[in-house]
Amino acid sequence: MPSIKRLLVVMGTIVALTVLAPVASAGTHKDFHLDKTCAEDSSEPLGYVCTVQHSDFKWIPAGTDIHYAAIPPLDPNLVVAATIEIRNGSTTGVCDWTHPVEEVLATCTFDTGTGRLTGFHLKVDVSADDPNDPESIWYWDGNYWFGGGH
Repeated sequence: MPSIKRLLVVMGTIVALTVLAPVASAGTHKDFHLDKTCAEDSSEPLGYVCTVQHSDFKWIPAGTDIHYAAIPPLDPNLVVAATIEIRNGSTTGVCDWTHPVEEVLATCTFDTGTGRLTGFHLKVDVSADDPNDPESIWYWDGNYWFGGGH
């Protein structure tokens, strides 16, 4: 009978590890902030590009461009694709302008990436000095993490 007890202990351990593994793989959320300025992107017919002026995330430094598939926030009912390309990686996400709340004009969510940004997740609220001026200073404030989880 000792072999049955041993088998039950091993199976219990496997089940426990299977249940806890996703929790352990979820990355720790860290604060994220950047400031950017924006202008039309002449290389894309409806495109818009923003250049990071300051970032507290070392892999998205000042000078990094963020490309949009449309000109936000001119249409408040818009969900816009956004791409961040850095040295040795990139990530693509969406910025949802359809549900502004008080100072928050939009929410941008990036769920994965390539290269250095593999497993990168970012969720930020968008605000601006002057939301009526696309060339205003725009802010992203939120959290980032690597790995699984929300």
